Amino acid sequence: MTNAADEVQRYPLKERARRFYRGTLFQAIVLGLVSFTQPGIWGALNNLGAGGQAEPYVVNAANVVTFAIMVVFAPLFGILGNIYGMRWVLVFGTLGYAPYSAALYCNSVYGTQWFLIFGAATCGLSASALWTSEAAIAVGYPEPARRGLYIAIWLAINKIGSVIAGAIQLAINANINSKGSIAPSTYLVLVALQCLGPLLALLISPPEKVLRADGTKVIFGGSNRTFRSELKALGRVFQRKEILLLLPVFISSQWGQTYNGNFLAAYFTVRARALMAFVVAIMGMFLNMATGGLLDVRRYRRSVKARVSWLLIGTLFSAMWIWNILLQIDYASRSVSLDWNSVGFHTGAASYVFFRINYEMIGVWAYWILGSYDSHSDTLALTTGVLRSCESLGSTFSYAVGSTKNASLLVNLLVAAVVFWASVPTSTWASWIVPDVPKGEAESDDEENAPQVERVTITEKA
Repeated sequence: MTNAADEVQRYPLKERARRFYRGTLFQAIVLGLVSFTQPGIWGALNNLGAGGQAEPYVVNAANVVTFAIMVVFAPLFGILGNIYGMRWVLVFGTLGYAPYSAALYCNSVYGTQWFLIFGAATCGLSASALWTSEAAIAVGYPEPARRGLYIAIWLAINKIGSVIAGAIQLAINANINSKGSIAPSTYLVLVALQCLGPLLALLISPPEKVLRADGTKVIFGGSNRTFRSELKALGRVFQRKEILLLLPVFISSQWGQTYNGNFLAAYFTVRARALMAFVVAIMGMFLNMATGGLLDVRRYRRSVKARVSWLLIGTLFSAMWIWNILLQIDYASRSVSLDWNSVGFHTGAASYVFFRINYEMIGVWAYWILGSYDSHSDTLALTTGVLRSCESLGSTFSYAVGSTKNASLLVNLLVAAVVFWASVPTSTWASWIVPDVPKGEAESDDEENAPQVERVTITEKA
């Protein structure tokens, strides 16, 4: 029996180009490039700690604004995506990141704090649209058998933004061997990269034109959908047991970022922060790909992979929190300023890198497990909106704690650890009820065993 690659080779070059352009691999690549120019750049600045600023408090307060907006609007953009199409929601989501990065520059150079709050608001609206739409497209467009890999490609290319930004940051700030803000020119280069986002977003194919290798159709939205009907569908999402069980881990998975940003700003020189931002960006690319590839291994049942992967993530997170608590108690007892050639730098850097390992793994796992429960594209648009909203809720609270000067780093860390451990029982339960065949997916997602005819995925009507 011929496989999909052999079938493609039979077409003329122009048709092969069209099929690649409309194929799920190209969609994952372009989606990754969009993500690289928007949250990838934003993440690169966060990897520096406190958005590259000397003091974390104003930036953390601005992030509270960003994520508070996302708590409300992320699910709403999931609804709008089902009505009007995720592609246009994605395009809208690329418009508000650049003002935030520009505001970081103005705050660093001129001390303009009102612009930072305004930029945080535009970033919150755009991020609500982009985070929801890119997640829904990343989970809903690929063939079920390739979902983990294509999610990993999307997240890995996102890290290219952090790699490029990290290289720029490192080159510009390599001579600053003291604590403080990064060089202001760093922001200008990153703003220019973010302006490419809208053009890249337009390259994403509408769902009805996407060509899956297994012949199934991608369905997002439709003329029969209204805001009211989709709002009711969103309400039904919150009635599902598996979603309710996963809400705590969605909230806790982002929580530790605030502590780690403040940790870098408090204890490391500018060039050491830039170096670690560069290292974790490269590491993140490989971790995303490795995690996605392992979750797609066909030798083991999906239910087994869900349980084993969660036990591994829970164990690694627990070890990380314990190590960070012990290290933070030590750092709080003495004056610490770490450059990349300082004694003790490797220990502090390793604790930060360990957190990033866990952060990247749980990011891929969260989207994969959502797709493991239900493969309906319209439902995924709503569930990924819920995921993003919960992540944003956790980030809102964590940045609120991080923006308070009276809250020590140890308090910030302990809160993050306790929030994660509180999510372990429900997350374990959710992992144990993952089905081998999600709702809406064929009994076999192995393309070689699937019949060579067009199969249409039927989506639920709201």
